[in-house]
Amino acid sequence: MELGKRLIPAAILVGALWAMPTIAPARTAPATVEALWQSCRAIAKDPAASVKACTQFLDLPEGRREQFRTYAFSNRGNAYVSLQRYDEALADFVEALRLDARNETAYVGRGNVHFWRGENDLALQDFGQAIKLDPRDANPHHGRGNVYFNQGRYEEAIKSYSEAIRINPKFFNAYSGRSNVYAELKQTDRAISDLSQALKLNPTYVNALVNRGNNYVLAKRFDEAIADYDRALALQPDTVLAWSGRAGAYGLKKDYELAIADFTKALDLDPSYLNARYGRGQAYKELGKLDLAAADFRNILAQKSDFLNTRDLLAAVEKSGAVASVPPSGANVAPMAGALAAIKAQRRVALVIGNAAYPQAPLANPHNDAADVSARLSQLGFEVVTGYDLTLAGFSDTVERFVAKAQGADVAVFYYSGHAMQVDGENWLLPVDTRVRSLFDVQQFNVSLQRLLQTVDTQAKTTLVFLDGCRNNPFADALKAQLKARNRAYAETRGLARITVDSPDTLVVFATQPNDVAADGTGRNSPFTRAFLDNVGAPGVEVETLMKRVTAEVKEATGDKQRPERLSGLTTEFYFVPPN
Repeated sequence: MELGKRLIPAAILVGALWAMPTIAPARTAPATVEALWQSCRAIAKDPAASVKACTQFLDLPEGRREQFRTYAFSNRGNAYVSLQRYDEALADFVEALRLDARNETAYVGRGNVHFWRGENDLALQDFGQAIKLDPRDANPHHGRGNVYFNQGRYEEAIKSYSEAIRINPKFFNAYSGRSNVYAELKQTDRAISDLSQALKLNPTYVNALVNRGNNYVLAKRFDEAIADYDRALALQPDTVLAWSGRAGAYGLKKDYELAIADFTKALDLDPSYLNARYGRGQAYKELGKLDLAAADFRNILAQKSDFLNTRDLLAAVEKSGAVASVPPSGANVAPMAGALAAIKAQRRVALVIGNAAYPQAPLANPHNDAADVSARLSQLGFEVVTGYDLTLAGFSDTVERFVAKAQGADVAVFYYSGHAMQVDGENWLLPVDTRVRSLFDVQQFNVSLQRLLQTVDTQAKTTLVFLDGCRNNPFADALKAQLKARNRAYAETRGLARITVDSPDTLVVFATQPNDVAADGTGRNSPFTRAFLDNVGAPGVEVETLMKRVTAEVKEATGDKQRPERLSGLTTEFYFVPPN
C-alpha cells in the first residue's frame, strides 16, 4: 500500500535568535516604534503581520537608520520565506547584505531562498559564508544539511545536521532533517529515534508526527503509526499526508473500509494527489469493488501514463470482471443510486471526538470509536471534523471549526466517546487535561454538555447527538473525596444526568440510561459504538427505528446491563441512508 510522499526537512528558519540592536529614543511615539519592531520580529507567530510591521517600520525615521534597517529587511525576508514569497524574500536579503555585508542572518535567509528555488550551489555558498561569520549559529549547518540531503550526499547531510544539533541540542528541525537521511538509508530505527527526540522538544510538530508514522509503517508497527497520524490530524486536520499515511496503515492491517475513507478524505483535500488515488484503488480491489478500483486506476493513467504499476493493476481488475467506467443499470444498482442522489442533495456535517489519553484514567477504545465513526459518516456523505485527545483549548477550537461548517447544514451530527460526568444534575464532557478537584474546577476546566448542545443545535435543520461518555471513571470519585474532606455536600450519582430536549428536530442518544455507566468494551469498539456502526449504514431505516436496533444490540451484547436511551424532539424523518 502506498505510504505517501516523504516530507522534506523544514528549512524555514523563522524566529531565529540573533543579536538585535536596542532602539534608541524615537522621534515617532516610542510605544508605536516598539510595537512595530516586536511585531516585525514575531515571524513565527504571524508572518503576514510581520511583513506588514516591518514595512511600516522601514518607513519610519528609526527604520531609515542603517543599524536597524538591515535587520528589518532580514526579518521581512524571513517572513516572506515563511509565506513562500521567494522573489520578495530574495530582494530583501540582497538589500540587507548591501547595507551590511556581515549580516550573518541575511546569508542564512538568502541560502534558504536559494534552497527552495533549487539553486543548490548558491545556497551552499551562502550557508558557508554564514558559518564563517558565526560558527556558533546552528541554522546554516541545518540549511547545508537540507541541501546535501536533496543532492543525495547523505553522509555530508548527517554531519551537517549533527553539527547543528551539537551547537543547539534543542534544535528539533535538525533532528527531523537527520531522520529523513536515516529513512532514505533504510535505517528506520535511527529515523524513529531522531523523530521521537524532535517531538520531545516540540510535541506539536506535525511534520515529525507524520514522518514518524511513515517510519512506524515501514517497521510494521501499524498501531503506533496510526496513533501518530491521529495526533497529527488532531493538531492540523487538513494534513493530506496524515490522512494518506493513516489510510496506508489501515490498508496494511487489511482494514480496507477505513483505508478507503481516509484516502477519500486526502483526495477531498488534494484531488491531484495520485498516491492517495492509487492506494484507494488498491483498497477497492481488495474488497472486490472492481469497478471503483478501475475508475481510480483510469483516473491516474489519464493524468500520468506511467504511474507505478497502475497500468498492470487496471488490466488485472478488468480481467477479473470490472466493466467500463459507467456502472451497469439494473435493479441491484438503482436503490444505491437513488440513495446516493438523496444523500448528495443534503449538506451533512459531523463532529466526532475521541478522548482516551487521560493521564489518571486512560481509556482503550475512544480513538478507535472516533476513527471508525468518522470513516463511516464520511462514507455516508458527511463532512467530518474529528478530534482526538482534546485539551480544553483544543475542545473549544474544534467545536468552533465545526460550528462554522454547520451553519445552514441540513443535518449536523455530534458523536462523543470519552469520559464524562454529572455534578449536581449538570453534565460535563472531560477534556484530557481535565481538573475536578473542586466544583470550581469542574466548571472552569471541563465542557458543559448543555451549553455545547445549545451551540450545536442552533446551526443545522436537524441535529443528532450521540454520547458514548457515560463510562465509570475515577474523576467523580476524586471529586467526592475532595468535597467530603471539606465537609461539602455532593449528590452521589453515576453516569450522566437526564436532560430535556427543547429544540425541535433534535435527537440526543445516551449510550446507557441516565445515572448509569456504559462499558468501554473489550474489543475494538465500545458496545454502543459497535452497535451504531453495525446499523448506521442500513438503507431505508429512519433514525429512530435505527436507534431501536442499536438499543437491542447493546442490550444483547451486555447481557441487558446497558440500555441506551434516546430523547427526541424530531418532527421530521431522517435517514442516514435514505430509501430509494
